[in-house]
Amino acid sequence: MIVGQRNSLIMLVLLGLSIMVYHVGLGILSACGMEPLPTFEFLYQGAFLCGVVWWLKAEAQSSPIKDIYCAGMLVGAAWPIIIPYHLLKTRGIRGLLPLFGLIATFVFAKLLASVIYLGFSGFPSH
Repeated sequence: MIVGQRNSLIMLVLLGLSIMVYHVGLGILSACGMEPLPTFEFLYQGAFLCGVVWWLKAEAQSSPIKDIYCAGMLVGAAWPIIIPYHLLKTRGIRGLLPLFGLIATFVFAKLLASVIYLGFSGFPSH
């Protein structure tokens, strides 16, 4: 495995873990009848954007495209467009597999949060 791809995989796993922790935490808080602190929301938003930038930089190490001008601003403004474009441009269709992995992680985290919520609060009655 190339060093750039290894770093990219590490950043992808860390980004997936942050998604899981956030959404499972939201499920637990919702089940307890609490709302998350604004700090929790703020830190997740910051961590998510930083994780995407770091993942994008790790991806760029193993691709012929080296520099992205102001990656933080680009990712903050248009990450849903930039990431798929970058992955398609550098790796072709195969490059979308990590993106589909992140989407699957997000869906799994939402489902797990729903199961936690229903487990703690019980099924709603009419």
